[in-house]
Amino acid sequence: MSKLPSYPTSCRLIDNVQFLFGQSLKPEEKGMLAELINKIKTYYVVNIKGYDPTKLVACTLLFEGNTDEVDKLSKKTYEIASKYYGMSGGADNGIKGYVATFLIAYIRDLGCDFYVAAETFETSCPWSNVPKLCTNVRKRLLNEGFKQGFKEEHILVSFRITQLYETGACIYIIFTLNFYDKGIDKAAYLHETVEHAAREEVLACGGSLSHHHGIGKLRKS
Repeated sequence: MSKLPSYPTSCRLIDNVQFLFGQSLKPEEKGMLAELINKIKTYYVVNIKGYDPTKLVACTLLFEGNTDEVDKLSKKTYEIASKYYGMSGGADNGIKGYVATFLIAYIRDLGCDFYVAAETFETSCPWSNVPKLCTNVRKRLLNEGFKQGFKEEHILVSFRITQLYETGACIYIIFTLNFYDKGIDKAAYLHETVEHAAREEVLACGGSLSHHHGIGKLRKS
């Protein structure tokens, strides 16, 4: 898509971890008809289209312009998606995807009540480095978490691409640590230690220290 003369106003690609998390936040279907429709949709996506729920990713798109511009760009975008076995999930799901981004901060506050510390930080890198950066940073976060005594089930790592450029992308790295058995007095230190290691790995993979949030005191260290 980044090679097109123009592309959607907003394009956000989330990995399977965030996709499944988003599904868990969906309100419970009320009524037999709504429940049946939801089951039919799931059956169609999984059994007929053949998507693996453990590998599904999602991309929310925002198109702006006059009717002709939006029609042409959306048609071209969906053609590209189809080429790579993607399918449209409809406008309603797209809106829900954007709503979830506004809820992130409040979900993080809720997580604190359950001893979960969560953070996001962004970077940018050339397209050729995106797969390596995500793979290596995930490994580094897990390994550093293990060093600090966290079990694998107490570490969550996820990525999303939020902005496209001709030469590269902006990547958000999301990670959480459950410090239930570590003590609240150690939470900040442990979290900063793991995060610092992740930033080192980002730089080693050709990523920038920041994309649009600036450096500040934390990243300066």
